Amino acid sequence: MSATVDVDNPTPSQRAAAIEQLRDKLSDEVNSYCSDLDIWRFSVARQLDTEKAAVMINAWYEWRKQANVDDLAVAQPDNENPVPCAVRGYGAVADANVTAGIGVDDAQLRLTRTLGGGCWHKRDRDGRPVYIERAGRHIIKDIPKTSSTSGLIEFHVLLQEFLTRTLLPECSQLAEETVWQQVVVIDLAGVSLVALSHIPALNMLREMLARDQMLYPERMYRTYVVNAPPVFITAWKMIRSWLDPRVISKIQILGKDHAELLDQIPAHNLPSFLGGSCKCSHMPGGCVPSVPLGNYPDLPRSAYAHLRHQVQISYTEPRHSF
Repeated sequence: MSATVDVDNPTPSQRAAAIEQLRDKLSDEVNSYCSDLDIWRFSVARQLDTEKAAVMINAWYEWRKQANVDDLAVAQPDNENPVPCAVRGYGAVADANVTAGIGVDDAQLRLTRTLGGGCWHKRDRDGRPVYIERAGRHIIKDIPKTSSTSGLIEFHVLLQEFLTRTLLPECSQLAEETVWQQVVVIDLAGVSLVALSHIPALNMLREMLARDQMLYPERMYRTYVVNAPPVFITAWKMIRSWLDPRVISKIQILGKDHAELLDQIPAHNLPSFLGGSCKCSHMPGGCVPSVPLGNYPDLPRSAYAHLRHQVQISYTEPRHSF
């Protein structure tokens, strides 16, 4: 495949040729498991180098089989599995927060209490799901105390599988075309120099990023890091050394002036604390519930012991089953 192919804007024939070339390198077993989109994602991740892409996709396939990833209990319209994090504005699952109910283990709850708050919050202007994380509110020093690196990665895999199996198919249906990437907004408001230099947590982040790039390539369209303080520049120099050049090219570091977000996400889909007009006042915690921030109560398991996780909701008349 010619190195002159623009992988972000390939012609149909160029895309088809790249897929065919990579499939020729794979076994029948792997080929039957992979969609054309899977093949294309791994091809792009390795800049259409079929040898490197084949190694990558074979490792991915073996990991999924050995880890039984396809058997994970992912929240979908036809089941009552709990959502892995807060959700706002989708039809496949109703608006929900992570609660200590049936199907949510204690390890996930402990991790949720230290994380600043994450939420899949509606869509961008092109129909992609938007994930917002209040990373500046993470209780960094407590994350290594409450979760192992493997536990953090397992949680991240569940998030990615929920994105892949539940949100992206819905977004594709609404857009009437294949939507296969998400937009990520990382809000660093409140972050401290101590948090940005906490070595155990940074080591966990490094391992998670490495796995993410190998196992879920090209699932991110763009990442915006907003409210980044000047001290973040030092940490970013280290973090970017862990990332593939293509991933780095998709990340934009913004300060307190992040009006650029509105070019990507319409105001009614962007939380007010990020410059939009959405408040999600019908939900506890608003747009992005955060236990560390104190906008969402950390109730004991007994408060949720007998409650279902799936809810039915209307934006004009909210109706919850709890």
